[in-house]
Amino acid sequence: MKNTFALTLLAFCIITSCDNTSQNNNTKGNTHVNTAQKSEEVLGENTHKVVVKEQMSGGGYLYINVTEDDQEYWMAIPGRPVNIGATYYYDGGMEMQNFQSKTLQRTFERIIFAEGIRDNVSGEVKVENKSTPQGSPQVSKIEKAPNGISIAELFENPKKYENKQVIIKGQVVKVNNGVMNVNFVHLQDGTIGKGEYDVTLTTNDNFKVGEVATIKGGVILNKNFGSGYVYDVLIENAVKK
Repeated sequence: MKNTFALTLLAFCIITSCDNTSQNNNTKGNTHVNTAQKSEEVLGENTHKVVVKEQMSGGGYLYINVTEDDQEYWMAIPGRPVNIGATYYYDGGMEMQNFQSKTLQRTFERIIFAEGIRDNVSGEVKVENKSTPQGSPQVSKIEKAPNGISIAELFENPKKYENKQVIIKGQVVKVNNGVMNVNFVHLQDGTIGKGEYDVTLTTNDNFKVGEVATIKGGVILNKNFGSGYVYDVLIENAVKK
């Protein structure tokens, strides 16, 4: 009897030990699955993950051909280095159809204008004000045009000129042609108003960096083109005088 009881007890211990080992292995397996799930990327509702296939520069923008899941399309972003085959992320974006790039002499059936792309999924794209930087003008002071105002006067009291036509004489310091079917031109006249000295204008006329031009256009405040392109002060539909 004693031997029989001892054998029964030994068998019970072996079975119990096997059950515990099985449970521990299952627990480890579940832990591995949970860890794998946690390591997966979680994209925000408005976040896109793309892989770059091709790139070309034009008009101050970088045009990149990307794939996103099973879709392929073009993007236009502010110039920055990218690597072919690399993965990038961006938020939002503004889609344009049948967009014509005068600089590249090409029509894009579909293109996304985005404020920028980033290397990591984390982080947010900050909305930047595309008005003038602060610091010192790149040009010496230029005399006002007849019946015109200086850039300093515009920035000192923008409300005064809101929705009105103004005449400004200045030097062209930057040109981005063919963006959203217009040309974006930056003008300076050497004056500074509230720390700002560089006014942006949209136009269908052609300008060259370095030329001194007199323009006339309508003043628009707080212009938002989407995708983070916001201007405190913008001169729209400017024409050369």
